[in-house]
Amino acid sequence: MKNISSINPTPTIGIFDSGLGGLTILKQLQKDFSNNKFLYCGDTAHLPYGTKSQDSIEKFSSNIVNFLISKGADIIVVACHSASSVAIDYLNENFSIPIIEVITPSINSAIHKTITNQICVIGTHTTINSKTYSKKIQSINSDIIVHEINCPLFVPIVEEGLENHDISYMAAKLYLESINSIGIDTLILGCTHYPILINTINRAIDKNIFIIDTGISVSQDLKNIIGVNSQSNTFIPKHEYYVSDMPYRFHELASKFLDQQVDDVRCVDFK
Repeated sequence: MKNISSINPTPTIGIFDSGLGGLTILKQLQKDFSNNKFLYCGDTAHLPYGTKSQDSIEKFSSNIVNFLISKGADIIVVACHSASSVAIDYLNENFSIPIIEVITPSINSAIHKTITNQICVIGTHTTINSKTYSKKIQSINSDIIVHEINCPLFVPIVEEGLENHDISYMAAKLYLESINSIGIDTLILGCTHYPILINTINRAIDKNIFIIDTGISVSQDLKNIIGVNSQSNTFIPKHEYYVSDMPYRFHELASKFLDQQVDDVRCVDFK
């Protein structure tokens, strides 16, 4: 993929997810690309993508990419594992601007990290059912055993702001306790909502299991495509936030997850 920074030293970066989860990626990217403007779309009207069909996810994703391009995006990050697993080929076939997903960067980091050659992936029904992770990992290294676990309660727990509630720990134990005794040493959080549960997940799994930070992995991929503008910028870019439903709640939770005040969240129809 061509380095586009030679054309525009500070390209506008579009990023989308089905809801709040993509903010965990956005937070890392805003830190690493402080001179770039970001456009964030949370498709909260169709949350969660993890229970939707491939056709529906392709349609939702295509509408959002069109919207982001209309707002000036030069490159797009699909900060949704469900969309990355079933819609990325469709998007790349139908749009000419660079579009990157979150699955491949996480896989590369996990393969580099594992010593026991046993990796666990947790995700939504769509992501896990697609077998995207296991197929890609084993196409790179067939010796690696991949365990995949569907964790359907994690997304609604995060969207309801219950990540520190007892219910989140009960769900984490229910889903993850079994991986502590089968030799897994690396865990991929196959949904951008899941890092918000990182403290709870750490409580439920063995302390020797390493959790892949998807935000850092995606950031490295983005650096390879657009480079990094290291020049100091006295002009602070004004980021834009869009949702398809319930902007008042997004405003509240986005400010918490990004550790900064998010004042202007607009509710739009991405069609």
